[in-house]
Formats: sequence, C-alpha cells, structure tokens
Amino acid sequence: MLDINFIKENSDLVKKGCEFKRVKIDIDEVLSLDKKRREFLTKWEKIRAEKNEASKKIQRANKSEKEKIISQMRKIDKKEKILKDELQKVKEKLDTLLAKIPLPPAPDVPEGKGEEDNIPIKFWSKPRKFKFIPKDYISLMKKWDILDLRRGAKIGGFRQYFLKNEAVILEQALLRWSIDFFLKKGFTLIRPTSMVRKFALFGTGMIPESEEEIYKLGDDLYLTGTTEVPLMAYHSGEILKEEDLPKKYVGFSVAFRKEVGSYGKDVKGIFRVHEFWQTEQIIISKNDLNESIRWHEELLKNSEEMMQSLGIPYRVVNVCSGELTSGQAKRYDIEAWVPSQNRYRETHSDSYLLDYQTRRLNIRYKDRSGKICFCHSLNDTGVAVPRILIPIIENYQRSDGKIDVPKVLQKYTGFKVIPSRKR
Repeated sequence: MLDINFIKENSDLVKKGCEFKRVKIDIDEVLSLDKKRREFLTKWEKIRAEKNEASKKIQRANKSEKEKIISQMRKIDKKEKILKDELQKVKEKLDTLLAKIPLPPAPDVPEGKGEEDNIPIKFWSKPRKFKFIPKDYISLMKKWDILDLRRGAKIGGFRQYFLKNEAVILEQALLRWSIDFFLKKGFTLIRPTSMVRKFALFGTGMIPESEEEIYKLGDDLYLTGTTEVPLMAYHSGEILKEEDLPKKYVGFSVAFRKEVGSYGKDVKGIFRVHEFWQTEQIIISKNDLNESIRWHEELLKNSEEMMQSLGIPYRVVNVCSGELTSGQAKRYDIEAWVPSQNRYRETHSDSYLLDYQTRRLNIRYKDRSGKICFCHSLNDTGVAVPRILIPIIENYQRSDGKIDVPKVLQKYTGFKVIPSRKR
C-alpha cells in the first residue's frame, strides 16, 4: 500500500505506474476522497471542541442553564453522528481504492504487457545437444512409474497428480538440499503454517489482487498460495530494532493455488498444479532503496548458484511492467531450459517491494536516531517442486530413457540414476 502523502506528492508517477501495470484506477478520485476525509476530520474536531466546551459550561451552570446546554448538546450529537457516518463512508471508499494502487515499477523495468516483453539479461550454459531424440518428462516419468497423472485427476481432480518411487525421494532431496544451502548462507529456517487469516493475504498483496486464486476454508481462514505469505506476516504489527535487520528467513511449506488465471495453459503435467512444496527466501531490511537493490541482486545470486549446482541451463529475464504484481518494484525470473518444449520456463521469481507489504502489515523498525520507519521486503524462490523436476528429468535423460541424478543431490537420494530399483 502506498502512503497517501507519497501519492499526493507524486501523482503523475503513480498514474504512470498504474498505466504501466495495467491497473485501472482514478488517482484524481483518490486525492479528492482524501481531501474530503481531511475536511470531515477538521469538522469533527470542531464539533468535539464544542462538546468539550459545553461540558465545562455544564459544571458551572445552574439548573435552567444546564437544561439549555444539554439540549444544545443533543443537537451537536446528531450533527456528530451524521458527520461520523459520512466520514466512515468516505474512509471505506478511500481505503478500498488505496488497496488497489500499485507500487510504480523501478526505472529500469522494461515497459510491456506480457511475458513476450520480458528482457533476457543473462544466459548460463548452452542447452544440451542430444545425440538422440529427447523425450518429454511425462513420457520418461511414466516409463519408470514415478508419476501418475490419471489417478491423480481421478482422485483429486484437474491439475492433481501422484509422485511415486524415486520421484518422491528426488523431491524430498531437492527440498532438503535447498534448506542446507540457505542455512549455510545465514538464513533462519521456518516451517510456517499454510493456513492464514485474511490480514496476511491482504498484507502481502494477494488480496484483493489474486483473491480468485486463493482457497477459502472458513470465515477468516485461507490456504496460502506461497510460503511468502506466512513468513511476511510473521512480524506483522511489530516494531523491530535496526541492529536486528536484515531478517533473513527461508521458509519450507506446502502451498495451494486454484490456477484460475492460467486456464488453458499447461493443462497436462506438473508445471502448473494446485498443490506444491517449496522453500522460499524472504528478506526484511531497512528502508533504504540502495539496500533493497543490493539484496535483490544477492537473492538472484543465490538462485543462480542453485541452478548452476544442479547443472541446468537457464536464463535470467527482467520482467516487464505488465507482468509485475501490484507490490513489486522489480522482478527477475530465472527460466530453466526444457528440451522437449525447446524453450525456457520459469522456476524462480526474485522481487523487491520496498515498503508496499510492510505498510499493509505494519512492520516497522526504530532507527538509531529513534525514528520509526517502515521496513522494506524482498522475496525469491528457493526451490518449488514438482516444477523443478521437469528440467532436471529432461536435461539429465539418457538415450535409454534412464535419468541421471544431479551430483549435488546424490547424497540425499542415495541413488545416482532413475530407475534405482530392480525392475
């Protein structure tokens, strides 16, 4: 959420940000409502002053004068009630609009509407040249009985699946390997809840922007679509100490998404699923743009190091304005090479959000001078499974269909090749 004073002082920038992020909202109406709100508050303060003065007069007045003053106070009470009702309506409308205003994209974000406008900025390793016709991951996983999509759909519905045998072990190996990786980087490990209250989803910007993607369990209980949500809400309503920043967390949890916005995309397989496991990097830092940019690059470096350790060819793209969420100032996506599709597919998203989320969650810190400031926040994927299995299986396939396990995972799996069991 943006500070209303920032909007007033930078209305042209905010309007341009809405345009770049394809968010339709009347900023002039927002400013007009804020003006009305301030006018109502001024009138309300005047009424309260009148009531206070009347109360003082009652203490000094005789009986007949008291009745007259009380009669006047009843009229003032009616005026106050009307004013409070009008103020509440204006405030509710203003708050609704403020919640929808996006953070303007950073100056170095390319303007664009969709993923075709993302700008590749880095490539690592050339795609493997196979001496045979490579198979797709679904064929390979079906051959070795490590994925069952048919029974997944039968039991759980569309976009559900069963991982089996070595795929389960490989999935767990990836998660544990990523946890060890981040612990060595100085992150604090958290296994958060996957059920959260609405304020956590609002605070991270998932509501109202992505509400259609969220599974609702009760009046105020939802399933999270990313580990980012509970991790960011962890310090909600708190005032931290500057010397304790940055907070570096790696979360490990299951996540759930309806994938409503991806209708017709990747309808078969495990690229887009309703339920997945992930590790997620979260940074809560000082309110400093340069520091946010530095941590943004550092998180990207972490993800690149992981992809290089796995030996998967990838590229990094600077995501265009139309693909950013409302809260993102800038985002890098890492996209892994998928041989069967002859294209790169997204596996990691690395974003910085300035104080967009922390204002909504009221996460602040006291600096060394005693001033209270809103923190900045950043997030990036650790690993997301089963999606990351796709480029691993396809890039590590042999001519006979067997699949080599990346070297860094072998001590976690206990086997070097799939199938590892006797057939």
